[in-house]
Amino acid sequence: MQNNMITKKYFLQMVSTSIKGLAVPMCPEEVNLDLLYKLSVKNAVIGILYNAVKSGSVSFSPETGEKLTKTYMSVIAREASQQAEVEYIRETFSNNNIDFAFLKGTHLKSLYPTPEMRFMVDMDILVKELNMEKSIEIILGHGFKQEMNNGKDIVFIKPPFLTIELHKMLFVEDNFMHDYFIDIWNKLENYNGFEYRMCPNDLYIYTLAHLTEHYLEAGSCFRPLVDLFLMEQKFSNTLDFNYINEQFKKLGIQKFASKIRQLYNCTFNGDTYTDDLMAMENYIVFGPPIKNAKDVAKAAITKKTKSQRLLQELFPNIRHMKLRYPVLNKAPILLPIFWVIRIIEFIFKKSNKINTKKNAVTNIDKNSIDVMKDIFEISGL
Repeated sequence: MQNNMITKKYFLQMVSTSIKGLAVPMCPEEVNLDLLYKLSVKNAVIGILYNAVKSGSVSFSPETGEKLTKTYMSVIAREASQQAEVEYIRETFSNNNIDFAFLKGTHLKSLYPTPEMRFMVDMDILVKELNMEKSIEIILGHGFKQEMNNGKDIVFIKPPFLTIELHKMLFVEDNFMHDYFIDIWNKLENYNGFEYRMCPNDLYIYTLAHLTEHYLEAGSCFRPLVDLFLMEQKFSNTLDFNYINEQFKKLGIQKFASKIRQLYNCTFNGDTYTDDLMAMENYIVFGPPIKNAKDVAKAAITKKTKSQRLLQELFPNIRHMKLRYPVLNKAPILLPIFWVIRIIEFIFKKSNKINTKKNAVTNIDKNSIDVMKDIFEISGL
């Protein structure tokens, strides 16, 4: 455990010095290099690790070094492809009179010393519902295939590594933050023609709200804390924390937001850690200290019994089913039939996914739930 903490400390030093444009300190002998590599992948900072190796601050075995180089080259290729796609979307949507806004990473990249330091998994684009059909047509016509539709956004992929999430809203309807962001278009500023952007205050609010969502799903990484820190540094004359904190209060995440701000100031400004902040940092950097974390997290924040959760997994509500089977929009009375169809599909096309879902729910123990509840409680959630 001590070795893991030494590795985490160096990992955070590596990130901190890199985003500040400073020389990365030499890697101590006590650092577990395998863990350092895994943490860099898990927390989406592989570009920062590569630069640390290139500078001579970190030395891997030839095998790991080769793997890192290949991964970094894919990051560079993805970055170039994403930028080309952003420009295509910007031009094509504008030519078709479609109001749109790029979200998160597309803008946050500019805050980093080099864009590849801010890895972007997908391109998030917000459009109005009335423009959704035309937007889908444009994306499909540019070589993408639709992967899924969760009601909040539609996911498109183009091999080998491009992904677009086309949003009509920022949070799903049953998320507690959905209502706050439902009027997001009223908060966006016109940037150029048909393109809109969030002002720095609202970008900070949305970035932290998005982190909250993933934190409660046991899927957060450290990159959003870097984003938030850099926003505070680069927009120091613009951010109004009186306004920001008031909005967090409306969202119900004021305590969590305050602790996240304290945490990134510990990491990047040398403020003093508390036990709670250290526990939050470990949860984010290493991941949850339990198995089946996503299912445990869901159980920790719900009041439903184990049987109710199992039924929900096996028989989703009509809103979810309409996304998978659009015919239900016209004939909702057929819902029971499509529940059966869905189960049959899982059995014959997706091997034992039904058993996987069942086991994920039934194998959650009370101790794991209590651990997750404690994490959320100390985090202010």
